Amino acid sequence: MSEPPVKARRTVIIEADPKTVFEFLIDPTLMAEWFGIRHVLEPRVGGKFEVEVSSGNIATGVFTEVVPGRRVAFTWGWQSGDAALAALRPGTSRVQIDLEPHEKGTLLRLTHTGLPKNLENIHA
Repeated sequence: MSEPPVKARRTVIIEADPKTVFEFLIDPTLMAEWFGIRHVLEPRVGGKFEVEVSSGNIATGVFTEVVPGRRVAFTWGWQSGDAALAALRPGTSRVQIDLEPHEKGTLLRLTHTGLPKNLENIHA
């Protein structure tokens, strides 16, 4: 019997308005400034989410929610030669990023659900 999936959460304040932060989550050129080495992003429900995080390790899924300036959500799994990563198959887990205005800019809340116990801190 497998262990129940776990949830990872992170919260950060970014000194930029939610509209600007949102663009860094959906625009491949802007995302490249902070995350990953290759990006294929189709930011619409059902659109492709694919980021080569490090050489040969590709996070892949589909967008499930895109609310401009407020929320992005997508499924997440790995195409990888690393057996530990590959254990989390594409579509297995879900990432949700919520953006809220904050006096210092934007409060970003990331929630990653459906993670197996051994991968709960893989992207921390």
